Amino acid sequence: MFKVLKEERIIGKELATKLEDMARFRNLLVHRYGEVDNRRVLEIIKHNLKDVEEFEKKIEKFIKNRSKRE
Repeated sequence: MFKVLKEERIIGKELATKLEDMARFRNLLVHRYGEVDNRRVLEIIKHNLKDVEEFEKKIEKFIKNRSKRE
């Protein structure tokens, strides 16, 4: 999904890469929970929530711009 959003220029390359990494980490949490380092999870939450907030803003902007054109 992030690759398509990047190709359509809805989000930038840097944000797409960060979100792809986050999705891979999410898969690790879901499928191999016993192997997760809780300290790493806490660090990611502390330092990477801004990436999710940036993603939300980009999608909101895209939706608003699209609805103006229709």
